[in-house]
Amino acid sequence: MKRKILILGSIASGKTILARRLGKAFELPVIHVDSLEFNTDLSKKNIDLIRTNLKSALDRPEWILDGHGPLDMLPSHLKSADCIVFIDFPYRWNVLWLIKRQMCSLFRPRPEMPKGANEWNWNHFIKMLQTLQKQHQLMNPELLRILQRPENQSRLIHVKTPSDLDEVVRVISS
Repeated sequence: MKRKILILGSIASGKTILARRLGKAFELPVIHVDSLEFNTDLSKKNIDLIRTNLKSALDRPEWILDGHGPLDMLPSHLKSADCIVFIDFPYRWNVLWLIKRQMCSLFRPRPEMPKGANEWNWNHFIKMLQTLQKQHQLMNPELLRILQRPENQSRLIHVKTPSDLDEVVRVISS
């Protein structure tokens, strides 16, 4: 069974939901990058602190990493992972799921965010939409190119539809 799982994807693609599901199913610790990257006011923490905390968390013998953190750390995450899951849903799905996530945050804050963080504000929502658009236009094609390299291909699960998510659990447990 895979013991180090890297989950990549755009904002509101379902990374956290999948990470929680896999963590519960396989009793693996889940590392939520959002909790390491953001302050309560949703500003980014000091980059050196993020790197130190992320490296410390990934020094464990088993983990599920929900997100990638600083891009300069991605090559080491890819190298360390037994399994790489790339959730690659269409942009319109991510926009709808982001809206749903924002609405839900009105009533229940996401537990992986810093305690006291208020995600429901217009400026934050617009920033996330802009980031989501950049991810789909610029980052995801480049990320897919990197993931298609032979050293990554054998460990890659490319999730393109919600029904592919069930395949993730089967592959990881084998």
